[in-house]
Amino acid sequence: MLGYSAPKTVVQRVIDQVDGLLALEIEESPFYSPAVRDADPGFMVVMNELVGEQINPALQRYRDFLANTYMESARTELSVTANPDGAACYEASLQRYTTLGRSGREVYELGQATVNANKAMVIELGQAAYGLDDFKAIIDQVKADPSDRFSNQEELLQFSRDAVQRAASEMPGWVGNMPDAAVEVVPFEEHEEGKGRSAHYRPGNADRPGEYRIPLYQPEEQSRGNAEAIAFHEAWPGHHLQVAVGKSVEGLHPVTQIIWFSGPGEGWARYAEALAEEMGVYTTTTGPITRRAWPARGMVVDPGIHLFGWTREEAIEFMMESGRYPENMGDEMVDRIAILPGQLTAYDSGGLEILALRKMAEDTLGDDFDIREFHDRILENGTIPLVQLRAHIIAWLSK
Repeated sequence: MLGYSAPKTVVQRVIDQVDGLLALEIEESPFYSPAVRDADPGFMVVMNELVGEQINPALQRYRDFLANTYMESARTELSVTANPDGAACYEASLQRYTTLGRSGREVYELGQATVNANKAMVIELGQAAYGLDDFKAIIDQVKADPSDRFSNQEELLQFSRDAVQRAASEMPGWVGNMPDAAVEVVPFEEHEEGKGRSAHYRPGNADRPGEYRIPLYQPEEQSRGNAEAIAFHEAWPGHHLQVAVGKSVEGLHPVTQIIWFSGPGEGWARYAEALAEEMGVYTTTTGPITRRAWPARGMVVDPGIHLFGWTREEAIEFMMESGRYPENMGDEMVDRIAILPGQLTAYDSGGLEILALRKMAEDTLGDDFDIREFHDRILENGTIPLVQLRAHIIAWLSK
């Protein structure tokens, strides 16, 4: 063996996810879904046989290999540095995700400075909302507020749909090239719930709208303010706007439709959480607080785990301090960082870069600055690497 492996906790999550797939009736399997969209009875018969006689047995063999063979050799350490050449792997993965040239230590230190600045802003909001001037006390107040929680899954789903609709109605004032593509808020399939998967965006195509796919697991543990921030991150003005614009611009190279860079991609979505506040579409007191309490923590905890020896407990404590995620997500987030080294740093590395480019444009153009035009320039080439995006904005400002 060469010594490369995934952490045992991540392997167990994959086993659990495969078990969820195998527990489904054939007609409920996502692999059978093409037959659901086709009216040909013969095709349904073929797909039923394919799933039942080939796909599910292959999944079972994979599941048994993970549980009976791979698990024994999987690593106990979280850090990728436990693998051969792991430190170099982390630095390469970090640059791949952020599309910037910062080292792990530089990301870590910038993240710490940004988290501290964000905490100061949380305290300002907490003083105004609750009369409190201590960060922990403010977050505890947010978490203890029963009006910030949902009573059932249907309430969470409708609240998220309403947030997306509010943002959609305001978009023409904030982007010049407004795409026609719609987005729907769609709950997770039953087999996905509670398995560690996060809310996410699924791009649309000519046959269906884009989808903001949302977990409804344990709604009583989910914050209304956080639900707003995530809706704006995934739909309008976040990923859906970003992807829909990229698909609507004529003349882009076809490769832009299949390549995704996390730095500009997740960076725009993080920027969108703040932009939604400018747009006036948050309805909660907690949304503006929690959206500031979390950002840049990924820039700290990710290299913290992979480069600076953070334990699972230290990482969970640091992330949960923000109050953004339910307590039951702490382990899930750590395992995500462990299996995707560097990825969690991309959100705020990109978001901070877009904010820096906006300030550059505002300072350069003065009274001629148009927020709609700036957003068009940011989005018009798809998710190009951030170094190229900066060059693109500089060239625009130089005209």
